Amino acid sequence: MKSLFDRCDRNPILTPKDIPLPAEAVLNPGAAEQDGETVLLLRVEDTSGFSDIYVARSRNGVDDWRIEPEPLLRHGLPEWRYEQWGCEDARVTRLEEEKCWYITYTAYSQFGAAVGLARSCDLRSVERLGLIFSPNNKDACLFPRKFDGHWATLHRPDAGGGIENIWTASSPDLVHWGNPHCVLSEGPGPSWDNVKVGAGPPPILTDRGWLLLYHGVKMYAGQMAYRVGAALLDRDHPHRILARSQRCLFKATELYEQSGLVPNVVFPTGLLLRGEELWMYYGAADTVVCLATVRLRDLLDILES
Repeated sequence: MKSLFDRCDRNPILTPKDIPLPAEAVLNPGAAEQDGETVLLLRVEDTSGFSDIYVARSRNGVDDWRIEPEPLLRHGLPEWRYEQWGCEDARVTRLEEEKCWYITYTAYSQFGAAVGLARSCDLRSVERLGLIFSPNNKDACLFPRKFDGHWATLHRPDAGGGIENIWTASSPDLVHWGNPHCVLSEGPGPSWDNVKVGAGPPPILTDRGWLLLYHGVKMYAGQMAYRVGAALLDRDHPHRILARSQRCLFKATELYEQSGLVPNVVFPTGLLLRGEELWMYYGAADTVVCLATVRLRDLLDILES
């Protein structure tokens, strides 16, 4: 059976050898387009085990990456106590009303994993705005427009007892967040996403609603397998789910996805719409960065069926 997604024949498109410092892994990139180039916000884990966010640029979004020598978001700065152990898994959303990009990321410290927010006008420098969700919480991404005068975000709080579902929150000012709603819960019984789910890249608005890619986890012989599904959210009330894929749509089948620091992981965090095609940037085996593409209409048709 032909795969819905087509993997790039250059995969993995970025490896630790491409990074301008000794690195154990490069993974889970946020994605944006700027001045005709693809910009990836890479999580780079150094050989001491701590992560920072670096910026990479490419004309074609596939190869010839130019990686900035210094991180955009560096962990361990004295004035940012909730990032002492790492800045991880950035998602980036262009807010045209604010005329800049907003970056959600996991701020990791001895206090746990929290959600940090930063903004950048040029994707070369950054202004941190601080935490928007306290530990334990991660996998946050912003919608690119307001709903009834409020911004909205998806996030994944840890409810305890192994319960990890996708929620929304809203804010009038991108600082104060409330009005929580559970959007997408773990799958039932032995389903492919029954252990936990988390938002992937920021949702993309289509003629049928907001398209969300998400990761789902299932346990096999004591090991977690991360795979990818999709959902449609209401265009005006994004906490309302319209459709959800009943099966996983993308899974680890290649050696670079099945073997690495964490085997059997595909973890999407960047998504660009180019014409009628979606470019999905993802971390593979928590070790390298890869690219897969899919026709938007094919993905929406699966959700409708």
